Amino acid sequence: MNFDLQTIWFLLVGVLLIAYLITDGFDFGVGILYGFLPKTDIEKRVLLNSVGPVWDGYEVWLITAGAASFAAFPELYAALFSSFYVALFVVLVALIFRACAFEFRSKEESPTWRNIWDKALFFGSAIPALLVGVAIGNVLGGVPIINSAIHGDNLSGFVYAEKFPISFLNLINPFTQHGFYGLLVGIAGFVFFILHGVSWILWKVEGDLAERAKQVAKKLVFPFIVLFILCSVVAYFITFKIGNPAYLKYLGLPENLFEALKPYIQGTEVKHALFRYPVLQFILIALSIIMALLYLKNINNNNGKGAFLNTALIAAFGTLTGALGAYPFLVPSSIGIEHSITVYNFGIGKDNIQDHKKKRDCL
Repeated sequence: MNFDLQTIWFLLVGVLLIAYLITDGFDFGVGILYGFLPKTDIEKRVLLNSVGPVWDGYEVWLITAGAASFAAFPELYAALFSSFYVALFVVLVALIFRACAFEFRSKEESPTWRNIWDKALFFGSAIPALLVGVAIGNVLGGVPIINSAIHGDNLSGFVYAEKFPISFLNLINPFTQHGFYGLLVGIAGFVFFILHGVSWILWKVEGDLAERAKQVAKKLVFPFIVLFILCSVVAYFITFKIGNPAYLKYLGLPENLFEALKPYIQGTEVKHALFRYPVLQFILIALSIIMALLYLKNINNNNGKGAFLNTALIAAFGTLTGALGAYPFLVPSSIGIEHSITVYNFGIGKDNIQDHKKKRDCL
């Protein structure tokens, strides 16, 4: 790993993503649990009040991560928004209804009115919780993008190779590498958010409501560990195609990183592409599993604060594992690894800034 300007920005965006998963993740978890955990209206209000003072502030982390991505890696920003356009629109609508549910539910005493906003809060939390993991899994599994520069078009940048509705359906298509891995990470992430939400409830709430939340967590810890291990095993066997080895120069990698990639190139494929730092990654995976087991211990001891720390560390270790596997790639291409976006071919480096100025002048 090179500690240059591009890598520093890569790490910064990763830190912002971790902060978002930790701080807004428990909101999603509480929102999902809100759909089935409380038995009375009073218990629903208790759950809402537990996140009421903080739920609307933590999305700033996501906005900041998006702004940092746009500043440092504009091609990444453009490619992901075009690739996941429909999914991002669905997430945006869900977040809008979720915010409205927090604000409007208490405005009327009507059971029908409150029931509508209860459902909005549940789906407004569940949909983003699922699709965040789906998006991360798809990015790691390879997105069907094409580098137009390879075909002589220096202005179009990276182009998504699929059209709606196939583009949206393939995000969860189990018969494609990126769709299968996206679905797997999405399910694991969904369970994680529930566990993270339970830790917050145990930290802030007492009584029967907290006890029922604890029972939910006890049932989900081991399925989560299995899903986490399965995600790691599948990631180990992820392979990317090489369309034309001569085009690997378009990745823009420094010589040392290109040499580090060569041992994983076998014929026309890149094997174990997401495990190029295996020792460190396996340590992080092991630490995540240990945190999950400690989480179960803290849950049994009604230690919500300790359980929250455990899930926060799981989010950090899991994200670091994925980031190490991806680096120096930002978005691997399932069309051919030479079409991938890296931190170097369209990042914030001096040479690329000059390239962007030339594009601007041409336009």
